[in-house]
Amino acid sequence: MKKNLLALCLLFTLFACRKNDIGKIESTVKNDEVIVLDTSYTSDYKYNLNVVYFIPKDNPAIPDYKRRLSEILLWGQKFYGDQMTHAGYTGKTFGLLKDDTKKIVKIITIYGKLTKDNYTSSGVSNIQNEVRDYFTAHPTEKTSDHILYIAPDNGIDNPFFGLGKDCFAKDYSGFDIKYIGTDTYSFTKYFGGLIHELGHGLNLPHNCGKKSDDAILGMSLMYAGNGTLGKSPTFLTEADCAILNTNQIFQKQPNITYYGTSTAAITRMYAYYSATKQAIVASGKFVSSVPVTNVTYYLDPNVTKSDGTLEGTGVNRDYNAMTWRSNVIGTDSFYVEIPINELKYTGSTPYELKVKLIQENGNIKETIYPFTFENSLPIINIKPDFDKSNWTIAGLSSQETTVSNNPASFMIDNNLNTYWYSKYNSTEAVLPHFVTVDMGSVKTADGFTINQRQDVYRMVKDVEVMISSDNINWASTGNYVINSIAAQQRISFGAAKTFRYFKVVVKSNYDNSTNRSCIAEIGIYKN
Repeated sequence: MKKNLLALCLLFTLFACRKNDIGKIESTVKNDEVIVLDTSYTSDYKYNLNVVYFIPKDNPAIPDYKRRLSEILLWGQKFYGDQMTHAGYTGKTFGLLKDDTKKIVKIITIYGKLTKDNYTSSGVSNIQNEVRDYFTAHPTEKTSDHILYIAPDNGIDNPFFGLGKDCFAKDYSGFDIKYIGTDTYSFTKYFGGLIHELGHGLNLPHNCGKKSDDAILGMSLMYAGNGTLGKSPTFLTEADCAILNTNQIFQKQPNITYYGTSTAAITRMYAYYSATKQAIVASGKFVSSVPVTNVTYYLDPNVTKSDGTLEGTGVNRDYNAMTWRSNVIGTDSFYVEIPINELKYTGSTPYELKVKLIQENGNIKETIYPFTFENSLPIINIKPDFDKSNWTIAGLSSQETTVSNNPASFMIDNNLNTYWYSKYNSTEAVLPHFVTVDMGSVKTADGFTINQRQDVYRMVKDVEVMISSDNINWASTGNYVINSIAAQQRISFGAAKTFRYFKVVVKSNYDNSTNRSCIAEIGIYKN
């Protein structure tokens, strides 16, 4: 009778205590014996970072990973909090489920179905899919949209990067906070790397500090801070902190939904060089469906590399982007002065000015304005795009209005939520596609603007822009490659052009398997 009663008690304990969650007690099973660990995870935050330890079939966990990784994550939580306080966002950092008494963070251990060679950098989707399946089966375990994946060193190629709101790092036997500040077991590389990649998973792009930041604060984490963190001064830029301020897991008691559908666009933009102030002065107005909390500015140089080629633009070519932040003026305006003596690259250098509207719900809307430095002075004179209120569509190859209402007129309606869609119902239109715009009168412009469909679906890639004064005789301004991003792109003609009509010819898409093309908005601009 006593044996049966003991068995029932053990069974009850197993089912009552096995779930790790807020206010719950963690337990484990070893050799059919329930061992209560007495670990209760709590958090002051509504949303918390999901920390996953992912173990392939043939690559066991590194011993003592829960203690070691907990200490590293708690250090990282404090680092982010200190940086936020320094930037003026007092008391904010990312949420973690943890037992403060035991200094243990909740780490969800998931056992992979495959061998380690299936979970390398090229197989990262296998990890994501299995973790997604786990959270589908255990929905209460997922506490936010942000996931940090850590896997034991596979000796092949561990994923070590950020991918949207996911970020990946590796564990190894010497990955212990006691080595902070040393080069023991290459600790700095992987410690700084984890905290850097976590930044990507928290919505941060690469960027660096301005000259005075480097002198006072050290190395930007999102530049080369993965090599300095814990050894020498390392910091988050003011732009980083403005983004984290509206991050989902940095909020304790939010009353809004994060990362939902929202729109925002700069409606008027001015930027010029003031010789008196020795600064680039930028200002403008915007519209947004939710409040904008801050505006950030990234001065991204396209520098000449040692082999004589240009660095290029886009992802992973923005480490050297210097950053500024400004508050919103009223509800719809911004202004900033960027001293050129704070820029690290001048000479004769192509640049991009990236203006980002940081929305209250955590979304970020970016517009890119190209300019150049010549003889160490900025050549920049950005003015608002042309008014499109009198523009009409003068011709087109196709548009889809049967299944979905996506006419070509949506390309000139100043609404980024609407878009032209080439005909796909019944008989699908075949590339190339074209749309012709009549501006109503002759204009002189330096280039054209284009916005891809905002969910970056059915994106166009190769386009030609043609111009005409009579809609009969046409001249090409050139062929251009459009980036696969949601931000507005300003494409220079290379020299001012005068015309009344312009035609955008779509020659290829990023999705090579289909003829279907979409464009949200097109326009022209004058420097």
